[in-house]
Amino acid sequence: MKVSETVLGALSIGCLILWVLEFRRTGTFGEHYWLIMLCLAFLLAFMYVRGVHLNRPAQKPSVPVKQSKRKKKK
Repeated sequence: MKVSETVLGALSIGCLILWVLEFRRTGTFGEHYWLIMLCLAFLLAFMYVRGVHLNRPAQKPSVPVKQSKRKKKK
């Protein structure tokens, strides 16, 4: 996991925790709607960055690997 993925995941979880705490404190959903939207934005950014990272082709080794020659048994 890269640093950018870790930061985006932590920001998403942090905004969710802040939203829950503010919702419990005030009891109204509308006043802190921006926190849940910020949480979702960070979550979507995390998923995008992780998807780009996972779909990137792996680097080939600098030294080619020889395949062993196995004889087939009859």
